Amino acid sequence: MKFGLISLTCLTLLACRSTDIADWPADLPAQGYFVAAYEADVINQELQPRQEYLQWILSFYEGTVIAPTGWEAMQSQVVESSVPEQRSELDVQLFELGGQIAAEWAKENSSRAIDSRMLSIWGSVLQLITGPEQLYAAIQLIRADVEALLNQDILGDEINDARYERRLGLQLFGDF
Repeated sequence: MKFGLISLTCLTLLACRSTDIADWPADLPAQGYFVAAYEADVINQELQPRQEYLQWILSFYEGTVIAPTGWEAMQSQVVESSVPEQRSELDVQLFELGGQIAAEWAKENSSRAIDSRMLSIWGSVLQLITGPEQLYAAIQLIRADVEALLNQDILGDEINDARYERRLGLQLFGDF
């Protein structure tokens, strides 16, 4: 009887335990930011457990086997290649933009407005930029597109390499 009661208590405690990730990296936006984003989307909650969502957030920042360069490495590379007097502001802008993108991209595929194809385009844009003015313009364009996607003002199909090539004067993929 005593063993059964202890077992039942342990199982109950396990069921109530937080599904948050205990060792959340300090250099990422706070886990609470993403938990709030998850909890604000009732539809996605029905499709995806919170733990899975948070794991995808970490994958966005750290990279995966398929996409080894995560947002952290890309952000660091972009900031380090920029002019020294703009690094601090640029780091803040990319930090905020990354959080906004990650919060949406980490959702279940059928529930999200930002997909991996868009991440690839935006990563390429940020890495191919030359000059501080063009970098600023690229970040502003990506930020505006993220907002428009989240507000359903544009369709995901409108986010393509031609859009960024045209608006920023880039050659992203050439004849590839």
